[in-house]
Amino acid sequence: MYRVQFCSRTNYLFMPRSLFLSRGVMLCLALLVCASSQETVAQEDTPTAEDIAAEVTGDGQEGDKNAVQVADEVQVDPINSDQRIETRLQEIMEATGWFTDPQVKVDRGVAFLSGISDTKSHREWVEATAIKTSDVVAVVNRLKVAELPLWNFAPAIASLKQLGREATGVLPLVLVALAVGFVSYFLARAGAGLTRWFTRSRIDSALLRQVVGNVVGVLIFIIGVYVALRVSGLTRLAVTLLGGTGLVGLALGFAFRDIAENYLASILISLNHPFRVGDLIEVEGAKGFVRKVTTRGTVLNTLEGNQIQMPNSTVYKGKIINYTATPLSRRDFTVGIGFEDSIVEAQEIVMSVLDDHIGVVSDPAPIAIVESLGSATVNLRVYYWFDQTTHSPLKVSSSVIRLVKQKLTDAEITMPDEARELVFPQGVPVQMVEQLPTAPPTLPEKSQSADEPTTSVGEGDLGAEQTEVLRATEHDETVDGEANLIA
Repeated sequence: MYRVQFCSRTNYLFMPRSLFLSRGVMLCLALLVCASSQETVAQEDTPTAEDIAAEVTGDGQEGDKNAVQVADEVQVDPINSDQRIETRLQEIMEATGWFTDPQVKVDRGVAFLSGISDTKSHREWVEATAIKTSDVVAVVNRLKVAELPLWNFAPAIASLKQLGREATGVLPLVLVALAVGFVSYFLARAGAGLTRWFTRSRIDSALLRQVVGNVVGVLIFIIGVYVALRVSGLTRLAVTLLGGTGLVGLALGFAFRDIAENYLASILISLNHPFRVGDLIEVEGAKGFVRKVTTRGTVLNTLEGNQIQMPNSTVYKGKIINYTATPLSRRDFTVGIGFEDSIVEAQEIVMSVLDDHIGVVSDPAPIAIVESLGSATVNLRVYYWFDQTTHSPLKVSSSVIRLVKQKLTDAEITMPDEARELVFPQGVPVQMVEQLPTAPPTLPEKSQSADEPTTSVGEGDLGAEQTEVLRATEHDETVDGEANLIA
């Protein structure tokens, strides 16, 4: 079979050899077909701007049509009439559901398609399907593509439906994963509690026992989450979780560096015990009694009753002065006597006061030394030791200085003030007395003072302030809110 093809846009003519037409007849038929095709072109809709742009740029040619799946050949009876072809193509278009009001008209093997297509690809598909139908020689495609509405929510609704179907399918896996996760959570808590119970006789620090228990609990929980992901079919996510645990930990370490540093410092403080509850310490200029060490900081109460919270990292890395680490503490004071007084006598009086005082210990022994020569006095420096666990440094110092002053006064040892120079700019008036008194005026006799008591009303019983300060701040809500790591 030989084919002669005359093209006018979308119309093709195939002439079988069996007609045995002459050349003149064939030429006339060709002219008739061309005229008919021109009439068909005139009857078609005016090309749109999209069609013109596609023709100019070359879009929408064979590459786009090949994207639509087309059957190689639609099989019908060997001998087809126009009516049979028309019925067959009509049934195909209605079966797809892609077309609105599809109409098929076949005239002498030329198929005329009309109606509305939902998409451009379906319009091209029905055209290609019709041309492959047996005994169809040409196709005139008058189908129009339906215009989409301005507000088209169909794609969004379709996506939501698809998402709902996927969520419904994944729901059983999620329920299984949640069940395994809950079980692993309770197992982690039980494992942490058992670890703390087993280590209580081996680890003295409560904080260290808590840390070990938390580590065991976190490991159990991570394993449980991994099992939950594997059971639910999320194997890749489970591997990613285990692989990313180290990275997450590193990122959290940089993000919460200060918090982690304070937490580590609290562990080291609870292990080393540089101080205990009730000790009077001084750190970075802050002085007070230790109340509590938490995972965040160290709580101090000053002698004035104020509260100080210092970061554990600052406490651990700073210089710590522990005033109550040893029971004995040394205090000193200075006393000045006149140049005409006996230094040795003054030293003996001071030493007698220190030896007899109930707050001063004899070992190490107190001393009273000459420190310097002032402008009007000889300055003695007095050193003594006392037990700060039972006596207050402020009260003992007050009592000792008071007794030393009284004993020196009773011994008629002067304690002169610093020398001063007085200037009289206007001069000093002088009055001449013609006759002197026969006898100098008598001065009042100095009354004999009674012995000074060791303690006075102002000093009290010389007891230490530690008990009083801790008792005054025992209802501190901040201190009662958290566990003490050095209790």
